[in-house]
Amino acid sequence: MTRLAFPFLFNACILTLAQSVDLLEWTPLPPIPDELGVAGPYTGVHSDFLLVAGGANFPAPVWESNKVWHDSIYGLSLDDENANWKTVGQLPRPLGYGACVSVPEGVVCIGGNDSGVVYDSVFLLSWNGESVVIDDSLPPLPQPLCYSVAAMIGSYIYVAGGQTGLGLETAGEIFWRLDWSKRGDESAFRWEILEGWQGEPRAFSTLVAQSNGKTECLYLIGGRHLDAKGKTKFLGEVHEFNPANEAWRRRADMPTASAAGTAAAIGEDRIFVLAGADGSLFEKSDELKNGHPGFPKMVWAYDTITDTWFKAGAMPQNQVTTHAVKWGDMVLLASGEVRPRVRTPAVWRIEAR
Repeated sequence: MTRLAFPFLFNACILTLAQSVDLLEWTPLPPIPDELGVAGPYTGVHSDFLLVAGGANFPAPVWESNKVWHDSIYGLSLDDENANWKTVGQLPRPLGYGACVSVPEGVVCIGGNDSGVVYDSVFLLSWNGESVVIDDSLPPLPQPLCYSVAAMIGSYIYVAGGQTGLGLETAGEIFWRLDWSKRGDESAFRWEILEGWQGEPRAFSTLVAQSNGKTECLYLIGGRHLDAKGKTKFLGEVHEFNPANEAWRRRADMPTASAAGTAAAIGEDRIFVLAGADGSLFEKSDELKNGHPGFPKMVWAYDTITDTWFKAGAMPQNQVTTHAVKWGDMVLLASGEVRPRVRTPAVWRIEAR
């Protein structure tokens, strides 16, 4: 996909922040085999097989129930139009809200938590054609971490933000990387601690790798943290990390705050934010309960070269606390949370129009 797929985007008279054009096509895939759905699952693709593992949900009635963590691993063949989901394994423990990255060998699952513990474990899920194999020999994180985000450039897996404890007050300016090419070299295959962005600590952010026109960079988008008064603050900041000089720079803020969302690079220099909570009803969740309308359904897109944001159309529903997974030119979005305490089993294939 190139700029030629979106020629009309360069006419400022046609497209402004006040206008919206549907640039993406959303196609439903079979829902995961948990009728409630899960938030915080590990998701990825290996050998053309979509994996969704772990996560948590609230049994009905959701406002009278405690959160339950899960260990099931579901799989869906992507090269078979008639395929259905099946249970293909179990995690070592019920777990969710970690980061994840797809690599040629499988899906790397990073950190996470359950109801009482935040973990530093890192493991690999791989599909062998019959079931999922789990490799738990990967090096642990420098410290336990949950609600973080991850992306890959070259052979490096980067992890940014997140919480070292169960409370948002433990969110930090965490920035680590692991050289996947060093796998098998016990002395060199270790997490490296890097200098983070110049800004506020955060968890529930989005991290995407995309070209800035010259080199592939990381874009850390949004998130949330506690302000000086202990109030949850939703962020719209964007920070770019350039691996070529290992430098951060501030880029244009999103037009709205976004936390617990996900995004994907589509085309040569576009990032599409496919989910996210703006925090507008965050403090009213307990009051609204089942009357909560859900999270905003606008897709925001970012041009890394012009450093501008624009509306890119509507999404069918806003599924936060899950991960966008690239598969060729397509993006896959599985399960997630559609309003406080309510998950969805819905799965989408997303393509540029």
